[in-house]
Amino acid sequence: MEIIAVAILIVVGISIEAFIYRKYILPYVYYNCRFSHKEVFEGEQIEIIETVSNPSGFIIPFLKSEISTSRFLDFASGISTVNDTTRSLASLFTLKAKQKVTRSWKVKCLKRGFYKIEDTTIVAGDLLGQCQYCDVLKVEDTLTVLPKPINLETDLISYTDLQGERVVRRFILEDPFVTAGVREYTPRDSMNKIHWSITAKEGRFMVRNNEATSKQSLTVVLNMQLYKGQIKEMMEDDRIEDMIKIVAGLLDQTILMSLPVKLIANACTLSEATPVVTREMWGKGHVHELFHVLSRLQNNYTDYFSHFIRSYDREIQSTDLIVVTVFIDEELTEYLLEKMRQGFCVKVCLLAYQVDCKVHPDLEIYYLRDYLEREQVS
Repeated sequence: MEIIAVAILIVVGISIEAFIYRKYILPYVYYNCRFSHKEVFEGEQIEIIETVSNPSGFIIPFLKSEISTSRFLDFASGISTVNDTTRSLASLFTLKAKQKVTRSWKVKCLKRGFYKIEDTTIVAGDLLGQCQYCDVLKVEDTLTVLPKPINLETDLISYTDLQGERVVRRFILEDPFVTAGVREYTPRDSMNKIHWSITAKEGRFMVRNNEATSKQSLTVVLNMQLYKGQIKEMMEDDRIEDMIKIVAGLLDQTILMSLPVKLIANACTLSEATPVVTREMWGKGHVHELFHVLSRLQNNYTDYFSHFIRSYDREIQSTDLIVVTVFIDEELTEYLLEKMRQGFCVKVCLLAYQVDCKVHPDLEIYYLRDYLEREQVS
């Protein structure tokens, strides 16, 4: 009889313990997960910080959480698991009465983008393992990873340099206060810019190529189409990321020059359903906005580039035009030559040197030196 009574008391005690944990302890456990920064550049390291708090006077023997975020946020020491789109990390806590625990995970940002921590599932239990509490917590923290600008002063060379014996570094954006030679007069130029001695020698009007900053402006056009026959689908390709870094480098250069700049791209951002066409402005604030646009740019194109650039021709009203692209074809060449005849200063940043690419001699083309060096090594 005593054994039965003891057994009943044990069962009742276990039930009461499970009830107390289920009703008054586990639901009130506080959990939060956040990024240590709101905004960083590609390649930088941040922390994901977990905070767990037990407000009760009872011990919580175990609490398990699972962080889920983008696979492009790499946890240090290879402690996470990765699939095609996400990266997950399980974390286990033991909480004493009235205890608060904070845990930090070092994370490297592998790629530009807009990231968030997915809704987190926590599982907790009581002392005797009779009660298990499970809840899905909404985590609303976000992280913007801006593209890392390529240093255009060291990584770009002129396409025409390949025809000579020596490679010469060039500046794709010249200082407008430094005379960069002369060029033929266009109706867009003022008469006081005419270089009379060169004009007499050449037999045609020539002007100094050093427009004032207040009159010079730039439109950067990014072609997200990788090749002519590409279908419209999302794709991961290093060439897209390299082009975006080049555009970031161009935008970064305009800050010191106080050069008004606008960005056009045949692609949409995560929040917009139309191609990117920004306003023309100058300064750190404007360039910072454009970096945000690049960070949210989707890896897909909206229209074939030759058709797109003509459709948005009215948006190109600046003095300078730079096109960043993987390939150049007859349609694009024809369009760019038309812009040059209209008086635009046109340059092309071709992602890689192509031996069999037929380039018009009047086009000023630059490409990434790293790609040439890779091809020479292979």
